[in-house]
Amino acid sequence: MLYETLASAYDQVETTSGSLEKIRLFSELLQKATPPEVRQIVALTISKLHPDWKGEPEIGVAEKMAIQVVASAASVPESEVQVVLRKTGDIGSTAETLLEKSAQATLFAEDLTVSKVYDTLEQAAKVMGSGSNKIKVSKLVGLLADAKPIEARYILRTVTGSLRLGLGHMGLIDSLASAFTDNKDTRNDIESAFNVCSDLGEVAFKLAKNGIKSVREVRTNVGIPIRMMAAKKLSNPEEIIEKAGGKVLVENKYDGERVQVHKKGDEIILYSRRQEIITAQYPDVVKLVKKHVKADTCVMEGECVAIDPSTGKMRPFQELMRRRRKTDIEATQAEVPIAVFFFDILYLNGEDVTSLSMLKRRKLMKEIVEVTNKVQLTVAELTDDPERLQAIFEESIKSGHEGVIAKATHNDSTYQAGSRSWLWIKLKASYTEGLADSADLVIVGAIHGRGKRTGLYGAILASAYDIDSDTYPTVCKIGTGFTDEMLADFKERLDKHKLEQKNPKVISDIDADVWFEPVEVIEVLGDEITLSPTHPAGRQKLKDGGLAIRFPRFTGRWRDDKDPTQATSVDDLIEAFERQRGISE
Repeated sequence: MLYETLASAYDQVETTSGSLEKIRLFSELLQKATPPEVRQIVALTISKLHPDWKGEPEIGVAEKMAIQVVASAASVPESEVQVVLRKTGDIGSTAETLLEKSAQATLFAEDLTVSKVYDTLEQAAKVMGSGSNKIKVSKLVGLLADAKPIEARYILRTVTGSLRLGLGHMGLIDSLASAFTDNKDTRNDIESAFNVCSDLGEVAFKLAKNGIKSVREVRTNVGIPIRMMAAKKLSNPEEIIEKAGGKVLVENKYDGERVQVHKKGDEIILYSRRQEIITAQYPDVVKLVKKHVKADTCVMEGECVAIDPSTGKMRPFQELMRRRRKTDIEATQAEVPIAVFFFDILYLNGEDVTSLSMLKRRKLMKEIVEVTNKVQLTVAELTDDPERLQAIFEESIKSGHEGVIAKATHNDSTYQAGSRSWLWIKLKASYTEGLADSADLVIVGAIHGRGKRTGLYGAILASAYDIDSDTYPTVCKIGTGFTDEMLADFKERLDKHKLEQKNPKVISDIDADVWFEPVEVIEVLGDEITLSPTHPAGRQKLKDGGLAIRFPRFTGRWRDDKDPTQATSVDDLIEAFERQRGISE
């Protein structure tokens, strides 16, 4: 397939407003591609050549390098690229504009194919070591030398991760179902396979080559991370027990890092919530699993918690993240020792056990986990009494935990990979006042500080994630409650993500002084969710405007364990807003 065909489809999808029409257009494009090309198209469309868990290098090009590439390809100074970029606000459109004007000879240009673009980007991604940036720039410039202006637009957007088609993972799944099956309901099978193997390109390839039957045969495997199940959130114990089916297993919610542990003999792999391999950060956990998990093969989930070596008490999440950021692992093992609390098992000795009920899965864990002071199952209690649930919650808070998670125990209380359902319901300390939940928001911009804050950022602009459109609409501006240490931390963390212009995926009616790549995720509390004429989150789905978090404040917790697409979603905010107004489903 010619890359121009893909670029033209991108252009059509981008300029089409309705999600159903976007899906129809993209499904037609997929039908024209061979199975290997389908895999490559999916990868290019999500701006990831490989899933994170494979540990393969990615092309990720920063804005500064993208400007160098465009300047070289269009034979103009970088200053001219910056002038056009300030007008267009988009590096892809900037490349398109300048290449259209360029007098560069195209007599010997070759037609680009999807495979040529994918392979070149992969080659550029794999270049490492001294002088690697020059080689990467050279490869990308070579690609643009053969590119038509519209192709240049989407190549640059792909490598900078800002394709902005309004077609996220779920839209791609719908497009695949429409393209290769006669029944749109098969999208559930495609999504299930993706949740189990965490590689949408691979699922797409199987579907295009061998049909939906091969997709339905995708199973859990040790060494391939499963997309983690998530909990809903409620503040009323009676409602929690009712939603969960009358009886719940109430577990402590530990203030640690969630890990998915894959064990095959003595080979142990640890995956983060973001599906990154974090085995090297936790060599002590690897030793604990080898010694105290009595199974040949298994996939388990647990919480890694930092322990104070002098008192034995649990230390906060940020202490654990400090350990993750240090390079001297041996020293940090002594400074910040770890305990592991397992709470679920997904695979055991060759069998997928996600279809078993919660209590049956817990029974399996009890059979294979040798309990020590550093390896345990989560503290849990069965109850059907709302007053007891409230009491367990209060006891958990007094013990220094975040709160509790109440889990359904009926026969259908399966592990639902990648989903957020009423099978797990979270109750945390922050629910007792103000918002019914903290929100994990993506920092997208900042306002310069004044007075004592001169040289720092005085306010932070934060967004939720819109799953449907793959965008980051703002939901609040946070300007109070910062300590001097927090302000310094913001400056240090955010400056590396500064942009000349607002990222095209960021939707904002507020003009920030500085824009950032939507990368960093923070935990935010507020008094309530309100309708807002200023913030666009949810504006397409609500009649009276977007949603804003009233009186937002930063808790001090950076969610280093979360990818920006795992931040609080617009749908989560709408659900919380409607519940706040007393509207039940």
